[in-house]
Amino acid sequence: MTSKKSTIVRVVNWLAQPLSILSPCLAARLLEQLFLTPRRWRRPHREACWLGGANRSVIAFDEERVFPLFSWGEGPTVLLAHGWSGRGSQMAAFAQPLVQAGYRVVAFDAPGHGEADGRLTGVPEMARAIQKVADEVGPIHAVVAHSLGTAATSIALSGGLRVDRLVYIAPPENPGGFLWRVAHFLGFSEEVARRTADRIQRRFSFSFEQARGATLAPAMEVDLLVIHDLDDQEVAYQEGADLVDAWPGAVLVTHT
Repeated sequence: MTSKKSTIVRVVNWLAQPLSILSPCLAARLLEQLFLTPRRWRRPHREACWLGGANRSVIAFDEERVFPLFSWGEGPTVLLAHGWSGRGSQMAAFAQPLVQAGYRVVAFDAPGHGEADGRLTGVPEMARAIQKVADEVGPIHAVVAHSLGTAATSIALSGGLRVDRLVYIAPPENPGGFLWRVAHFLGFSEEVARRTADRIQRRFSFSFEQARGATLAPAMEVDLLVIHDLDDQEVAYQEGADLVDAWPGAVLVTHT
């Protein structure tokens, strides 16, 4: 898997710079496809064990796609929301202790992730999936979300999702910033990154600014606990700190 990924990255690195110069439009189409395609990792044995006692069902996302739902226990519902290129089984480690504490726990694979249908997707669709889960299972007491799953949760909240408590693990304050990081890593130009951002925003009828914590947080009335590793290599610790600063009453727990 690693060698295959490295080969893909090397090929894109070789193409990105000349393509950015010769055909920025084509380069933007390629970057859009790459950026909106989550990686589906093989599920390790420990995650299969965590799912072993789950009740399974499916939810229709649209006319062509369904996604799986996993649930454990009885009581007030806690929703687990995974991040980009993640899956519900990654979050299932939280299920047993929450069930033992008297909660019903639900997790899901967002479109394009895990066992869900689809290939291209984005954070706005992850947010829609969260709302569809809430519509399916009833009132949500709390959400535990990781990485871009936190941005999707915030978007769902801004659209009317109601919960009592939130726990965010390694939340990005500016999810759109990932596009420029990916473009730079792969060797695409700033112009191509800008064109790609425009394409993605038109695709979902949703702007990157609408996903920013600084935009969404000030209107939030839900209690939020943020847990972030000081040395996080994927989502900078400062992003979690910035989100806490913007979110009324939020609390930051720093892991070192």
